[in-house]
Amino acid sequence: MRLSLARRFHSKLGAPAAATRAAIASSNYSTLPSHNRGTTTPAQHHSSNLSSLLSSRKYTTYSQLPSEHQMVYEMCRKFAEEELMPNAGKWDQKHEFPTDAVDKLAELGLMGINCSSDHNGSELDALSYAIAMEEISRGCASVGVIMSAHNSLYLYPIDAFGSDDLKERYITPYTGHERDENGRLNIGCFGLSEPGNGSDAGAASTTAKDDGDEWIINGTKAWITNAHEASAAIVFATTDKSLKHKGISAFVVPMNAPGFSLGAKEDKLGIRASSTSNLIMENVRIPKSNLIGQPGEGFKIAMQTLDGGRIGVAGQALGIASASIDCAVKYALERNAFGKPIAQLQSIQNKISQMTVARDSARLLTWRAAQMKDNGEKYTREAAMAKLAASEAATMCAHQAIQILGGMGYVTEMPAERYYRDARITEIYEGTSEVQHLVIAGDVLKEYKQLY
Repeated sequence: MRLSLARRFHSKLGAPAAATRAAIASSNYSTLPSHNRGTTTPAQHHSSNLSSLLSSRKYTTYSQLPSEHQMVYEMCRKFAEEELMPNAGKWDQKHEFPTDAVDKLAELGLMGINCSSDHNGSELDALSYAIAMEEISRGCASVGVIMSAHNSLYLYPIDAFGSDDLKERYITPYTGHERDENGRLNIGCFGLSEPGNGSDAGAASTTAKDDGDEWIINGTKAWITNAHEASAAIVFATTDKSLKHKGISAFVVPMNAPGFSLGAKEDKLGIRASSTSNLIMENVRIPKSNLIGQPGEGFKIAMQTLDGGRIGVAGQALGIASASIDCAVKYALERNAFGKPIAQLQSIQNKISQMTVARDSARLLTWRAAQMKDNGEKYTREAAMAKLAASEAATMCAHQAIQILGGMGYVTEMPAERYYRDARITEIYEGTSEVQHLVIAGDVLKEYKQLY
C-alpha cells in the first residue's frame, strides 16, 4: 500500500484502528501483496508456516484478514456509518446524485482502488475491493454502484488492455485527483447494452467505421450507470459485421465529443441516487488511438471486464443484505409483542438465521472469487456464483427485513423498503441471474467433458 494512501486511511479511521495502524506502520512493503506476490507481511509470517506465497492464501473471516485489508474494512465501515447512512434516504427520495460523497470516496483513494500508483491509483487488490464495496453499499447502494461502475467497468478495461497513452489520458485523470472543465470529478461509464440487446452482448448494432486517423461511431447504448456525471465512456461497437462477435471492438469515447448526447434519466425502482440513461452517438469522431486493445477484441474485453464487475456487484449485494440484517435485528430487539421483544419469537429467529446464513455464504463465495482473481487464476465461474448467490441473498434479506418490521417495513420512515428496492437490480445488471446459471453450468459441463 502506498504510504500516502495509508496516511489518508489513518486520518479517517480514528482511535478504533490504533492497532491496525501500528501493524501497518511496522510493515516495510510499499504496495499491497497483489502487486508483489512473492512477499508477505510480518504478521503473515508469524501466523502461517504453511507457505510464504500469497498465491495460496484463503481468507474466510474478517479476523483472518491481513492488517491492510482490515484497515480498508474499518475505514469504509466508518465512512458508511458517518457519511452515507444519514443521507442515503434523502438522496433516494430526491433522485439526487451524491456529489459530496463521491468526492470523499475519491479522497479516500476508492475511485481508483485497483489502479497502479503510476496512474494515481491506490494499488489495492480485488479482495480489498470486495470488502470496500460491501461496506460502502451497506451505507448506500447508490454510492456503491457509482463506485463499482467506475472501477470495475470503466477503469479496468483500459488498465488491462489499453495502451500506455490511453492509460495516461483516461486513467490518470480519473482516479480521483482531477476534474473536468465544469469542475466535476472525472468519472467514467461503460456502454455495452443497447435498446435491442442486453444479455446478448455479441449483437452490438453500434458501429465504428475506420476513417483514416479516426473512428466514426454511430449507435445508442442503454441502461448506462453514471451517464449524466461521466466524462468518458467505454463503448463497444462493431468494426466488422461479417465476423459477428469477433468483429466487435472497444473504444474510449470522450463524452464532450461533437455528436455525443444523453437520453433522459430513467425513473428507476431503486439505486435512484445514481443516474441511468442512454448514450447516443451520431457520427462521433475519436482518434484512432482511442481503440482499446486490438480490433476485434471487444467481446473478449467485455467478458473479462464483466467477470471482475460481478465481484463488485456481489459486494454491493452483500452490503444491501448486511444493511437489511442490521435493520431487522435492531428492530426485533426493540419491538415488543405478546409481552416480550419479537426477537424472542421462534419465527423471527428463523428469519434472522436464514438471512445471516445466506449473506455469509455469499460473502465466502465473493471472497473466493476475489482471491482467485488476485492469485491470477481463472475465476469466471466463481465470479458468476458469487454474483448469483449475493444478489439472491440481498433480495431475500431485504424481503425478510420487511416481514420482520411489518407495517414499518413498508414506509419510508424506515430504510427496509429502500433496501428491498435497491436489492432487485443486483439480480439484473452485469448479467441476470439466468445468465449466471448459464455461465456456471457451461463451465461445469466443459470441465466434465474434459474429464470423460
